[in-house]
Amino acid sequence: MKADVSYNDFKGSVAADISDALSRYAGDTLKSIGRYFKLDENRFDIIGLSIYGTEEFSISLLCIDKKKSKDGDEHIVSMMYDIGDDKKNLAILFKRLDIVLHERFDEKYPDRNYNEEVRFSDFHETREDETKNYEEE
Repeated sequence: MKADVSYNDFKGSVAADISDALSRYAGDTLKSIGRYFKLDENRFDIIGLSIYGTEEFSISLLCIDKKKSKDGDEHIVSMMYDIGDDKKNLAILFKRLDIVLHERFDEKYPDRNYNEEVRFSDFHETREDETKNYEEE
């Protein structure tokens, strides 16, 4: 399963650290997230997580439905849990979240790493600087 939106203008990767509050349920695993949402573990095994949206977003638990799975053919469901615009829910789930995006057809840079971290403001005027300069004129 991969992230997918209407046009996929950008593609990339994501890394996250589970919050300390959630890891108490079952360690640093998806099972902790399932337990936080009170997922029926007798029926479902959580295998992934999808976060979709910006202003209002939803979280979907990607799960194997053991009841609908037959003879080694796993039936996978995306179980949406609508959390609306309550962005603090991300802080409940994760203590750190890193999203890296590249042009969708870029095959050169997604596997490379940067050589140095710098600040944008070291090379560009910020809006605060622009406002200050404008007020001085």
